[in-house]
Amino acid sequence: MKDKKISKYLLIIGCCMFPLFLIMFILGISMFTARGKFPDYLVRLTEICFVFNIPVLISGIFLVTIGLVLKKLNY
Repeated sequence: MKDKKISKYLLIIGCCMFPLFLIMFILGISMFTARGKFPDYLVRLTEICFVFNIPVLISGIFLVTIGLVLKKLNY
């Protein structure tokens, strides 16, 4: 029987949020320096990325921390 631990999944999800944070950050910042006419959906997408950038980072740190604590407790 396979051992499915919640701490492993929390660590994986939390670690996957860091590259997502970087992609959202780069995409959001790149529109501030871009010049020219861009489609409306792209402008809205970068606004959403910029707004949810910090919450994604905070939730990633939170999930990694919870995963490490649960791993230490052998959960």
